[in-house]
Amino acid sequence: MIKFEYKFVFVLLCSQLIGCVTNGAYSPLLRAEPEIGSELNRAPRTLRLYFDSLPNVSQSSLRLVGPNGEHQLRGLHTMADNDLMIEIMEPVTVGEYRLEWVTVVENDPSTYSGVFNFTVLNR
Repeated sequence: MIKFEYKFVFVLLCSQLIGCVTNGAYSPLLRAEPEIGSELNRAPRTLRLYFDSLPNVSQSSLRLVGPNGEHQLRGLHTMADNDLMIEIMEPVTVGEYRLEWVTVVENDPSTYSGVFNFTVLNR
């Protein structure tokens, strides 16, 4: 009976350690321009997101929401660098911005999405 208790405690501790080490949800997003959580002294004119595989442009979307509401974006495309890029049509003003993204990356039928913020300090 004592051996069973030791084995049970060992399995319980291992499962807790594995839970601490593993990442809960996979995301193909590697980095972005503007950087995730960044504070900018200059207003961006484009948005560019980098993924671990080439995103499918026709199954992707980006949405930028700032202090004055949603911004008009134009020309979603890839530069063939595992990225999505789009032009911001309206002037970006001082304040906090939220970028929402949705994409499907090559050889993976799953749809991925995420949200991140950045802040513009000056124009």
